[in-house]
Amino acid sequence: MMKTLLATTATLAILSVGPAWAQSATEPQVDEPLVEETAPGAVMPSDEAPDTGMSTEMPRADAPAATATASFIGEQQDGNWLTSSLIGLEVTNPEGESLGKVAALEIGPDGQVVSVLIEAGGFLGMGARQVAVPYESVQHVTMTPGEHQLILAATSEDLESAPDFVTLVQKHREEEALRAQQEMGAGQPAAVDPANPPGTAQ
Repeated sequence: MMKTLLATTATLAILSVGPAWAQSATEPQVDEPLVEETAPGAVMPSDEAPDTGMSTEMPRADAPAATATASFIGEQQDGNWLTSSLIGLEVTNPEGESLGKVAALEIGPDGQVVSVLIEAGGFLGMGARQVAVPYESVQHVTMTPGEHQLILAATSEDLESAPDFVTLVQKHREEEALRAQQEMGAGQPAAVDPANPPGTAQ
């Protein structure tokens, strides 16, 4: 009798637990989300926002850089010279002898005219050479508005004996030509005198 009662009790316990176990075994298990979803349009708190390494601030347009305002000159002042009227102008000495024509003006880093280049000698532009004189040594005379005269206290012989003016471009070309000549000479074997070959005792 006692054995029958225990068996009946165990059977009822198993039958009561069975449906619950079956339901839990058949229903899929849903994991909770790791990140809590937010409603569309909601702003995530700054302390909860993931760090992406990028700034969340909107780029701000830089203020426009200040631009310098250029100044303009409306007219030529009395006593001022234009280089356009000097280039090609004849240079004479106080006696009226023609010494040559202005070929160019040399201007220093401070914007001041340093020297006047005079194209002298030659015939019909052939064989002419350029010599330079200090700008202060040339006397500027204004005959009429727009008409100028340049006077240099020198003679034709003085200009003939003066050294040729060498520009930076000419100097650079001469240095390049000399360097190329030296490199060509270094790559060629030294000339050997057939009468005295190397190693011959004298």
